[in-house]
Amino acid sequence: MQSTLKSKIKEISSQILSWLNHADDDQPPINREGGGQDPFSRLMNRISG
Repeated sequence: MQSTLKSKIKEISSQILSWLNHADDDQPPINREGGGQDPFSRLMNRISG
């Protein structure tokens, strides 16, 4: 029983991580009114790029 529970938890965790990785694929970049990106977006772009 424990082995089945562990495999279910692992499967669900994998699905959640996959969903999170693809959740923002279609989102446009956030730009400030002045034309540049906000500081948080710049930081996240630097980390992910």
